[in-house]
Amino acid sequence: MKSYKKKIFELIYIMIIVPSVQAQSLLHKNDLMKMETYFEARLENIATEDSLVPTSIITKIKSTEIKALQQEIWAVWHCVNSRHDTLPLPTQAASGLQDYKLHQWELVNENPLPYYYIQKGSIGHTKLPLFLNLHGSGPKEMELKATLAWSLRYRDSPSRYFIPQIPNERRYRWWLKPVQLAWEKLLRLAMLDQQIDPNALYVMGISEGGYGSQRLAAFYADYFAGAGPMAGGEPLKNAPPENFKHLAFSFQTGANDTGFGRNTLTRSAKNALDSLEHLFPGDFVHNIVLQEGRGHGIDYTVTSPWLVQYKRKPNPAQLSWVWFPMDGRYRKGFYNIAIEQSPVSLKENCQYDRVRFDIEMDKATNTITLKTKLLNPDMTTQQALTKGKISIFVNNELIDLSKKVTIIYNDQNKGQQKVVSTVSAMVESVALFADPERIYPAKIQLAL
Repeated sequence: MKSYKKKIFELIYIMIIVPSVQAQSLLHKNDLMKMETYFEARLENIATEDSLVPTSIITKIKSTEIKALQQEIWAVWHCVNSRHDTLPLPTQAASGLQDYKLHQWELVNENPLPYYYIQKGSIGHTKLPLFLNLHGSGPKEMELKATLAWSLRYRDSPSRYFIPQIPNERRYRWWLKPVQLAWEKLLRLAMLDQQIDPNALYVMGISEGGYGSQRLAAFYADYFAGAGPMAGGEPLKNAPPENFKHLAFSFQTGANDTGFGRNTLTRSAKNALDSLEHLFPGDFVHNIVLQEGRGHGIDYTVTSPWLVQYKRKPNPAQLSWVWFPMDGRYRKGFYNIAIEQSPVSLKENCQYDRVRFDIEMDKATNTITLKTKLLNPDMTTQQALTKGKISIFVNNELIDLSKKVTIIYNDQNKGQQKVVSTVSAMVESVALFADPERIYPAKIQLAL
């Protein structure tokens, strides 16, 4: 019955709400058609695209129209997505284990991804947090059940949990390309769900799930409010700590957990984040603990109650981004930065495979300051960039759109630019980030 009601709602949305938006649209019908076609193409090509794809919509807009157009464009995005995917209705959690419904997503070049989707507690006046909870590397049926049991036990109700099962035990890694696409799908659909708080998404996991959650947190830090690896420990090159700026990071490992150097690697993460927090007070909130007397089995119950205290900052004025590959794949954007042309050589065994971006947007002076450098995989050597292009998306929260913006790149003043608000910037940012908090009315292009 619930599934039937959901389908009825989607039909009403497509047949009544969207046509109503079109009838009252600030856009020409031709622009709306181009927008739908553009959104469809981005969803269809999501597995192959590696940079921002421009739109053919060139309509300029007035500052007084921005809010209404953001809502209108998001409604079209919602409609296009509803033709492809939606999250299932969550199974209401009960006391003790029961036969929870096991759902399944098809993956690209991999076995399907089974998962539980549950809700703890009831929806009140506020939207719910969503946890992505990753299991360890034992037999996958046993690990999935254990992770479900822990998810039900954690003290974070009301909340929702997405609890996946590894699709293939021969490739027991949560960060490989096929599952990257699944996480991006989850983030996109969560942002469209009116019952989920887009600023309260979290990732955590135990053992192999701890490794995975640490990597995913660094790769998708602009989406997560917090991350909580447990009984894990990645080399910092696999999860650059600079990316955790503005993300609440919990890390719990046994002090005696010497397997694969987990305790040593956890201590390295603590030292790095302690140093960054000292340099940028308040920007690198973290709680990294080596639990005394514990080995690989620890107290897992402390993580989610700590995480759920923190909300995401979707539009920070200062950010750091180490743009790094995960299973050979790069992000197309991060916070409000979009890659238009790759700044690295993607040849096999290239010496420099990542770029560090440091950006500050000062609304008081209407200045954007950007510094970049190429890094080797260990992040121990660097050199200047010689190619590449990015877009910096902006809104009135970050700069004053009514004034020219001064660009300073690697300590060189590049002059002032007039910022023009356009439909294309909003459409491109919606398709790129799939985030209601990041629908940007303008962008600034910069050659690196």
